[in-house]
Amino acid sequence: MMKRIILLIGFLVCAVPALYPREAEVKAEAEKVWERANTLYINGDYVGAAAFYEAIVDKGYISGRLFYNLGNAYFKAGELGRAVLNYNRAQKLMPYDKDVTYNLAVANGYVKDKIDTVPEFFLSRWIKAWRSSLDSNTWAARSLVLLAVALAGVLVFLLEERSGWRKVGFVAAVVFTVLFVFAVVFAAVEKRELTQASEAIVMVQAASVKSAPEKEGSDIFILHEGTKVEVLSSYDGWTEIMIADGNKGWVPTDSVELITY
Repeated sequence: MMKRIILLIGFLVCAVPALYPREAEVKAEAEKVWERANTLYINGDYVGAAAFYEAIVDKGYISGRLFYNLGNAYFKAGELGRAVLNYNRAQKLMPYDKDVTYNLAVANGYVKDKIDTVPEFFLSRWIKAWRSSLDSNTWAARSLVLLAVALAGVLVFLLEERSGWRKVGFVAAVVFTVLFVFAVVFAAVEKRELTQASEAIVMVQAASVKSAPEKEGSDIFILHEGTKVEVLSSYDGWTEIMIADGNKGWVPTDSVELITY
């Protein structure tokens, strides 16, 4: 009986990777554009390189490396807002890439606004760090492995006659079911944060933040190019934003661009 259960677990675990396709490579029709963009960048034509990288994005091909190169091109071309925007996009797809993290930090160093963040409760910070240690696909794959082990525990509990093994099966089923739920939630949250459009970058040199969504609204403070904001809502050409220290206000929608793709 135990041999059958072990074989079942092995089969389910081995089958998991087949359910998740690998990240798609840039398709053949975009490879020439990619090579042309890289050549222009090497030759110092950063504006031209950025245009070719953008052409690849327009075709619907996205990758962390593409956004990273695009951020580099914009940074070299002196377009700070677009550089920060694309570094942030690259970081969403490659959160543990040291080059992306470093270049984003360098670009942020040129942003005029230095905003103190609101302190976060340590438990929330710990859970977030644990959750972001893996990407959504990895959490999803692990959730299936945990589910397989939990089901194996159920089988042991139901089919094994010896009480000792039944207890082991019961405990394993409960523990791995709980872990399965956590993995599914983490996968869903990571996927949502990857695709949601709740953050944006200021794209103009200076944007006056208004108290209301209208030109006549009083100025609360000013944000500068490259500053990251959280998008709260939108209304009639205006976007309500919140900065890292918790202050809120309204800016023209065309003065910010969402970190999405």
